[in-house]
Amino acid sequence: MPRPLLLLSCCLTLGTLSLVGGACTHTSSSEVRSTAALERPAVSLSGKTMGVDWHVTLAVVVATDGSDVATALAAIQAALDRVDGRMSTYQPDSEISRFKNAPAATDFVVSAETATVVQEALRISALSEGAFDATVMPLVDLWGFGPAAVQAAAPSPAEIQAALAICGWQKLHAGPTVLRKDVAGLSIDLSAIAKGYGVDAVCAALLENGYADFMVEVGGELRTSGKSPKGTAWRIGIDAPRDLSNMGQELQAVLELGSLAVATSGDYRNFRILDGKRFSHTIDPRTGSPVAHDLASVTVLAPNCMLADALATTCMVLGAADGLELIESIADVECYMISRNGEKLVTLQSSGFPELHNE
Repeated sequence: MPRPLLLLSCCLTLGTLSLVGGACTHTSSSEVRSTAALERPAVSLSGKTMGVDWHVTLAVVVATDGSDVATALAAIQAALDRVDGRMSTYQPDSEISRFKNAPAATDFVVSAETATVVQEALRISALSEGAFDATVMPLVDLWGFGPAAVQAAAPSPAEIQAALAICGWQKLHAGPTVLRKDVAGLSIDLSAIAKGYGVDAVCAALLENGYADFMVEVGGELRTSGKSPKGTAWRIGIDAPRDLSNMGQELQAVLELGSLAVATSGDYRNFRILDGKRFSHTIDPRTGSPVAHDLASVTVLAPNCMLADALATTCMVLGAADGLELIESIADVECYMISRNGEKLVTLQSSGFPELHNE
């Protein structure tokens, strides 16, 4: 899903996140270059995973334990390949894809990693009373936002009801290394949580290799650790949610982060026009249809990116008022929301959201 955040003022341009200030050199995963920043040397790495770009900025080229950048790059790609190989809806041999064809009422063995992500998805589903639901895949396909063939018209009420019959988080169960479904045909879509988990997995790999100061971004989901290349807090820009705007074209606000995860969900870069009507890619699992409220984007801050990722989508389903109420009920989580009022953008934030900057 699109994320209206970006990292700016650096050679690195991220999907929907921008680093404000700091020096780095953009490189592909097959090429690693360091550059002497004004304050500290830094390196930028990038590649592909889960159908999106990933970017990592290391604020210090050599880790405290002497690890080199090649070691960091290998660790990053290994972590992302592992997550993608297990949780992708596009790879036919992934654990999630194979679970789609598993029979009902039978334990399906998966990695502990996949089980952990599904368990967290189910926890958020219960917390949000179904506004977040990893079993929404049949509806995502039905509305043309998944790997299935895209239909030209909006689905009929009967088609929506048929898809809803094989959805429902209460019909999915997860143990330490197994998944089980209550109905045949139930399938899982972890796209609203797996990229966040992938960010966390990369952060863990970097910390294990002795790196303490870095930024990790996967498809717009982001987590920072320590200090930026300037030796200061990482600065993240939040995009104004203008339809089809370029990343960084217009910033709504800038915030400073220490060691924190950030995820943003929005409706302005991934939508379809069907029968002359605009439909958001965010599906409400409770109704089976795309959301139709004024909330344009929500940015969530959390201790880990898996949680931030899931809650950003949850808030987009709930809308501004109910989403804010949910966030205020969860410890160590904050949010910043942007709603549309005609052509005007209206902002709302949780009580503990950090101070914002103009640039």
